[in-house]
Amino acid sequence: MTAEPSVSPRATVDERSSVSSQPIPRWRERPERAAWIVLLFSFACFLFLVTSIPLAVRNLYHTAAAKQSLQFETTLGTVLLYPPNSDQPIALTERREGISEGSRLETGAATQGVLGLPAGGQSDELMGTILLYPNSTLEVVMSRRPYFAGSNEPYTLRIRVQEGQVRLFTRSAFDRPVEVQIETPQGEAQLEEGNYAFFVNADSSEIVVKQGVARIFRPGLEPVEIEPGLRSWIQADGTILPAVAAVHNLLQDSAFTRPLGEVWESYTPPYVTPGTVDFIEKDGRQAARFSYRGPDQTHTEIGIRQVVDQDVHNYDSLVVKLDVNLDWQTLAGAGEQSSEFPLRVEITFTDIFGKERRWGHGFYNMDPLPSYPLFGGEQVPLFNWHSYESENLMELLDATPPAHIDSIKLYASGWNYLSFASDLELIVE
Repeated sequence: MTAEPSVSPRATVDERSSVSSQPIPRWRERPERAAWIVLLFSFACFLFLVTSIPLAVRNLYHTAAAKQSLQFETTLGTVLLYPPNSDQPIALTERREGISEGSRLETGAATQGVLGLPAGGQSDELMGTILLYPNSTLEVVMSRRPYFAGSNEPYTLRIRVQEGQVRLFTRSAFDRPVEVQIETPQGEAQLEEGNYAFFVNADSSEIVVKQGVARIFRPGLEPVEIEPGLRSWIQADGTILPAVAAVHNLLQDSAFTRPLGEVWESYTPPYVTPGTVDFIEKDGRQAARFSYRGPDQTHTEIGIRQVVDQDVHNYDSLVVKLDVNLDWQTLAGAGEQSSEFPLRVEITFTDIFGKERRWGHGFYNMDPLPSYPLFGGEQVPLFNWHSYESENLMELLDATPPAHIDSIKLYASGWNYLSFASDLELIVE
């Protein structure tokens, strides 16, 4: 027989005592408490997910952005376009779509054009325009639009002006605003919706605010706000000069932002078929619209005028500035006597000898008939904004220089026409 191992009763008692003496986990003592903790933690996670996921989706919906291509229209001469990552220019003589981020535009001594920010969708309207003047270089750094139509974020445009002169119009008739940032070699500016001019060279950047507010930034310095009607400069060393009054404009409401009849009054000469005139927003700017649609062979005229009543004999310079956009006309040239332009500006003044005189300049597109003389005007392309700046009238009219500006008028005449004018200024210096 095989002997069974003996088991000590004391050992068994010790093992039981050892097992029974081990601590019991607290959650096993009160399992219902652990269950509540698990439930509450799970509920908290549920609430977090229920809240955060919609917020994340909403944030994505409102902040998601897509690249927005621009369009460029050459209005004078040939403009050079350098596509992104390319040193081979493309010569532009007409409209070009699809100007993308990284593109660079260069104008020569006798060329200029307009860079437009399309509204997108089915609309042909522009959210804003940038006029590029001769001897200027502009680069599109960034152009973005909200990815979703329901987003409340603005359009964002960032451009770099390396040299030259540009003007910006970013007042939009759409609900969505446009935020523009301008980089220059000396600093940068953030622009509210409005009307601005930049003059950039190696020594300084000059900012002129006609409408809106410009905030000038320079590393290490507090932003400086420039209010409407003022100008400032960023020097090469980063110094931001105090804002001063821009060159004096004798006209009120040059941008046609106030209701018709408040500053500008409409008129039609006696015994003439009237057209229509109103103030609208077009291509990101305020404009005066002149139109007539009816039977040809009928002389029509419609205009707006403003009493100026300002002495100018102490000024050395008197210049008229105006942006013009002609859509169509049916009377060739400016008519038989060169007096029926689809758009014309005219100043009434008193010369230094006390005699009342007039000076004017017209715009047309349709070629005149060979038998019709044409003088006192210029031909401009259809559908494009054309910037006009007169000679110094103090020098041009030196035989009978103006001493007092009585009034100014802007009008359209002829048969059928549709024309627009923006930013009419009478600048003295």
